[in-house]
Amino acid sequence: MTAATEEPPSSPAPQPLWTRWRNLVIGQDRDEMLAEQVRLLRHSFPMTLTASLLTSLGTVWVMGLVIPLYAVLWWFAVHLLVVTCVYVGLCPLPRAHKTPRQDAWRLMQCMAAMGLLWGSLGLIIWRFSHDTTDAVIYYVGILSTVSSGALGLGAPMYRAYVVYLSCAVSGALVALLLTEGAVTLPAMAMVAVYYGLTCLHARNLSKAALNSIEIKFENERLVGQLRAQTQRALQAQEAAEQANQDKSRFLAAASHDLRQPLHAMGLFLETLRRSPLNERQALVLGHASTASRAAAEMLTTLLDYSRLEAGVVKAHRAPFSVQALLSGLEQEFGVQADAAALVYRTRETSAAALADRALVDLVMRNLISNALRYTQRGGVLIACRQRRMRLALEVWDTGMGIPNEHITEIFREFHQLGNPERDRRKGLGLGLAIVKRLVAEMGTQVEVFSRVGQGSMFRLWLDAWNGPLLMDEHADNGDQTRRLAGLRVLAIDDDEAVCLGMQSLLQSWGCVCTTAPSARAVLDSPAAQHRPPDLIITDYRLREGETGKEVLEQLRAHWGQPVSAIIMTGDTSPQRLRDAQSTAALLLHKPVSSDQLIAAMVQLLPVPKG
Repeated sequence: MTAATEEPPSSPAPQPLWTRWRNLVIGQDRDEMLAEQVRLLRHSFPMTLTASLLTSLGTVWVMGLVIPLYAVLWWFAVHLLVVTCVYVGLCPLPRAHKTPRQDAWRLMQCMAAMGLLWGSLGLIIWRFSHDTTDAVIYYVGILSTVSSGALGLGAPMYRAYVVYLSCAVSGALVALLLTEGAVTLPAMAMVAVYYGLTCLHARNLSKAALNSIEIKFENERLVGQLRAQTQRALQAQEAAEQANQDKSRFLAAASHDLRQPLHAMGLFLETLRRSPLNERQALVLGHASTASRAAAEMLTTLLDYSRLEAGVVKAHRAPFSVQALLSGLEQEFGVQADAAALVYRTRETSAAALADRALVDLVMRNLISNALRYTQRGGVLIACRQRRMRLALEVWDTGMGIPNEHITEIFREFHQLGNPERDRRKGLGLGLAIVKRLVAEMGTQVEVFSRVGQGSMFRLWLDAWNGPLLMDEHADNGDQTRRLAGLRVLAIDDDEAVCLGMQSLLQSWGCVCTTAPSARAVLDSPAAQHRPPDLIITDYRLREGETGKEVLEQLRAHWGQPVSAIIMTGDTSPQRLRDAQSTAALLLHKPVSSDQLIAAMVQLLPVPKG
């Protein structure tokens, strides 16, 4: 069995002699360069032909003085014919089936024809002129004028212009050579010098034209790269926006699904707290309540962030006492500080601020919670200082401190310092991101001063208020629940545990509570034919895609009156939050504490009771 021999690669077929000669004349420029040169030259060719015709008319007038007129007219007729043929021959350029080299060759042929046409005038002068010397001088002047005029138009393609000039000057040289006289040799030398200088000038112009073409191609390449980069940037932006939307949807879904059982558990724990318990049971209940509050705090952080993203948080400025705000914060966070063996101190103040109290409270909660979380020993100090017409609410801690290069980073979402293990007992890394957005919504600013190993200070600036304040009138929960006695409440939720917990809690407050899983279940019940309830409490997201907004619309339309309502939601989707707020109902976010629910129900009471 013989081994197959490998055939050597075939060499390209040799080009025909005519093709090689044509390529030699055209040059070795790239096809894209040739195509641009042809385009520029062809663009200027109609002007060149027009100028040639006008110059030929002047030539007839001038040369008719030294040679017979009929000879000049015959030359003009041939000139007109050649110009027409050249124009017709150039019209099809560029054509799709022609290569740039073929187009360049056609242009060179047209330029050569025009050059030979002007060069032939020298032979006519030699043949028909009676005073050859004067006629040749006129001819050389005309030729220099024509070739100089064509210099700028033919510059984009140097070789084509040289072909044109060579054909034109050759006629002058032949005419001078055949003319006998004293000026023959000097004239030939001057024509030769003129030819060389004109070629040199044409070469310089051609280089400038080629540089311009190269710059054009480079600009087009850069523009193409810029467009590609812009397209990639747009795609990256779209991907980032999609990822952000996916994140919001995930947070909304996760928050809702987690809030439902937490909300139900809170209702049962509150009901259990009102029952008689022994010491051991009360201790276990306290631990369960603490765990429930911790989980609720984390989900509330997610909700606050989603509400800010949804744009449903708006600042409403009103004067309030700063000390009342700080006292409420001390009652809540002082217990946490004691549990962590930290000192919690508040400097008393008589100042009042003009701001949105709820948003200021939320900012301070996040700042204080953050300070306690990152303080291992020492404590936290809350102070209020007045600077002319402004107030500075300050949160000092003796914690780990923040390096200067990380101060701007701590306000990013999900960014935490000193928590590489992502311990969720240290939060989600959203607290300061929420602070940043709340501060922007209030139109103020927060400052940070910190030293590593010594602690940090966060300062919130507010406008000071020097006018009178309305006294806060807050009744205790006992007074509030007595006002709810006999209130007829309809609770709608598709979660049976939530319904049971709600009914048990409301009945412990003296309310008459009925429950249902949907609007259809309410309308199908006999009770729906009687007068409507005093208050509707409904979940926002129900089964089969039904929403609390749709439930209220159906029930209000059925009873023909705008029944007061509370919508409870564990959903953090921005669109759903905006949707729920459009129902003219109070919006509460799960898990809802008993204090929040009592305050909301009392706010909606049609008339005081009890």
